[in-house]
Amino acid sequence: MPKNTINSVSVVGLGYVGLPTAALLTRAGYKVRGIDVNQDIIDCLNRGECPLGEKEVAEIVVEALHSGNFEASLTPTTADAFVICVPTPVRGDKSPDLSMVRAAIRATAPVVQRGALVILESTSPIGTTRNVIAAELAAAGLDPEKDVDVCYCPERVFPGATVREILNNDRVVGGLTQGAAERAKLFYESFCNGVPVTTTAENAEYSKLMENTFRDVNIALANVFARIAEGAGVDVQEVIMLANRHPRVNVHTPGPGVGGHCIPVDPWFLIDAAPAASRLLLDSRNINDGQAEWLLNRAEASKLPRGGKVAILGAAYRGDLDDARESPTENLLSALEERGYKWSLHDPFVTKINLHGGAEVSVHSELSVVLRDADAAFIMTDHSAYRALSVEAFEVMKERLIIDGRRMLHKNSFLEAGFTVIGTGAPTSESIEGLDVEQKAAHLKVVSSNS
Repeated sequence: MPKNTINSVSVVGLGYVGLPTAALLTRAGYKVRGIDVNQDIIDCLNRGECPLGEKEVAEIVVEALHSGNFEASLTPTTADAFVICVPTPVRGDKSPDLSMVRAAIRATAPVVQRGALVILESTSPIGTTRNVIAAELAAAGLDPEKDVDVCYCPERVFPGATVREILNNDRVVGGLTQGAAERAKLFYESFCNGVPVTTTAENAEYSKLMENTFRDVNIALANVFARIAEGAGVDVQEVIMLANRHPRVNVHTPGPGVGGHCIPVDPWFLIDAAPAASRLLLDSRNINDGQAEWLLNRAEASKLPRGGKVAILGAAYRGDLDDARESPTENLLSALEERGYKWSLHDPFVTKINLHGGAEVSVHSELSVVLRDADAAFIMTDHSAYRALSVEAFEVMKERLIIDGRRMLHKNSFLEAGFTVIGTGAPTSESIEGLDVEQKAAHLKVVSSNS
């Protein structure tokens, strides 16, 4: 295939990855057409606005729209290169749902001409590029190894730093042929600063799954360390700090679970493909998905009345973002619903969140409304605004029980005001009471120095 004939690019899927990618391609001088099935997204872009809330992303999207070289449409059209960035969720049974990838390539294949470059960026099970993308192109009459260049290049994006990550992260470029990989390598070099490394499509697909599964397993390990610490009368934060002084140890931070579009989803692709070999991955998934319910169990052990009112602080899966995809709060809401609690949810950035059953619920923006008359408050997201909260903000609660899933509060001031504060990885009152006088004094000294 020709190496230097890409002038126009069609980006299929204008979400958290596709839209900023389209904008950066426009900035690099390409003529870009963004495709999405969501009419609201297309209408928003055609008004010259960005549907995403991340500030730097919004700036480059608006810049691209004003350049005249970026247009948004529901309909694919011929281009020199196609970049597919659609979601790849899991179904209720945790099996991969590739329906959006298949729909995207089926809609695109009729306008793909010989000589085009087709790249899948969506995180996908091993074999998706060959068995879905290439197969659909073949069904449309194109030889995926002779007529077109087909590649897999997984996105590497960290929300909150999306533009910097797209531009500067190294990229794994997997081709169905070496020539396809080399051509895609040149393409990424034209608008990214990171080093593109060529390999096979299957290797590239596996590398993406491995990256996020590695993180999931290590977060689960940290959460197990936290659970052990809670019953052993020690503070996991203190122990992690000590362990991480070893030059080859880097224990992660425990919390209420994991969220986002990658870490809670990608390991399931490997579990589905190799269930017998992936027991560790399954255990890690269950630990992280169960962490919110673990916190609820600790609250009930501290006399949270079943069926009472619970205030939840944080719908987003990570601090200072408006992204609630796969948030640990979803798991907490499910547990609360099953046990008959009433609940109210606050977030300074998120306005709506989906429950596991698919229902969409509203999120309050006024914290005092959520906290008023609550029997307990769960801090689930590390928003900067929560870190600055004082005792006064919680005085409107009915009972003084706070479950600090992110260990954000200045604990001592709350204890002095009569609150019970349960922190992830912090000892329970029962474990502390089991210590002798000298051990208890040492423990309280550590808590004081870390609060």
